[in-house]
Amino acid sequence: MPKIFHYQGRDATGNIVAKNIEANNIAEVVTRLKKFNITPLKIEPVKQLSPKLDNLLVSLHSSIFKVEPFHIMNFCRQLAALHNAGLTIIKAINKLSQSASSHSLSIVLSTVAKNISAGVTLADAFKKHPKVFSPIMINIVNVGENTGHLGESLEHIARYIEASIANHRRLMSAIRYPIFVLISVTAALLVMNFLVIPKFAVMFDKFQLQLPLATRIIIGSSNLMLNYKYFIIIAMIVVFFGWQKLLKIPGIHYLWDKYKLRIPIFGNLQQRIILSQFTWTFSLIISSGVPIIKGIELASNSTTNAYFSSQLIKMKTAIEHGESLSQAAIATGLFTPITIQMIEVGEESQKLDKILSDIAKYYDDEIDYDLKRLNELIEPVLLMLVGGMILILALGIYFPMWDLIKMAKI
Repeated sequence: MPKIFHYQGRDATGNIVAKNIEANNIAEVVTRLKKFNITPLKIEPVKQLSPKLDNLLVSLHSSIFKVEPFHIMNFCRQLAALHNAGLTIIKAINKLSQSASSHSLSIVLSTVAKNISAGVTLADAFKKHPKVFSPIMINIVNVGENTGHLGESLEHIARYIEASIANHRRLMSAIRYPIFVLISVTAALLVMNFLVIPKFAVMFDKFQLQLPLATRIIIGSSNLMLNYKYFIIIAMIVVFFGWQKLLKIPGIHYLWDKYKLRIPIFGNLQQRIILSQFTWTFSLIISSGVPIIKGIELASNSTTNAYFSSQLIKMKTAIEHGESLSQAAIATGLFTPITIQMIEVGEESQKLDKILSDIAKYYDDEIDYDLKRLNELIEPVLLMLVGGMILILALGIYFPMWDLIKMAKI
């Protein structure tokens, strides 16, 4: 069983280098260092934890320090390149572990390499780190290992992750403007309620004016926030964390995910993004040689929307009972008629994976168009919101001030 040794040495340029290296004994370390023109100065074994404790600590580390999808995408591409170049999986993963830009991924890959050295397959080694490697990735890697197309499988996974990242970035870019406007409006309301309106309220009270309804509402809301600010803060915290707890209840999570898809503007966009993700995933799985029923099950696990996942499981059950994929897709109510027609063509032509890939591109094009129009659709709503707030404030403050001016003239 190879051990980990820590060495300090001097390279050909005279610089001091210090790294860990895996070898059977110190003599093997010296031999390998000489091949790299490194003169060893100090070599000592690294104390290792028991495998179970080591895996536990790695799992805990990956749970706390999340590995971003971008790093997984780069890892898949680099591993595919090294594998296609003829390197063994162990050597390739060890190299990527040392050069990984993510410290968490580096630790996980080091453990993966140890597991493979002990005789475990790459897919099984990934399976020990569910927080880092998704079930879809594990299954596709497993198929790639069994069919001898591991490099292609890894490249497919990298493209899939890249498409998912692109969708997420596009959505974040589209909602950045409305979020900024809402934050600005909220900040303005807080400043008005806590700093501005109380001063006007004191002034109006001194002159004992008959205040209009708009002014009474504004002063009342300001007094409410001033007098019960701590209660409001506690209530907001309770509601936030309470909602998070409620969403962990399967029934409530299902209903909320179903409702989200019906929210004006955003619901339709979110559904398209989920459909794009599903079709990309399903295409990738089918092209890797996984059966359709197993592929739908895996693809249903790729979405975080409980309602969508449940509809896909119903689709899987319908296929198990003898229905075609296109017939089962109609029953879900998730797919457009054009998409169902394309799936039907894919089934008849035996090119389902290619058709699914085309459907994913079609959805991506629609998402791009919708995201470009998103600000145009939201802008009138935001203008009405901001304009309404300004109108209420103006009427509530302007009319009493006008009465004060008339009193001063008298």
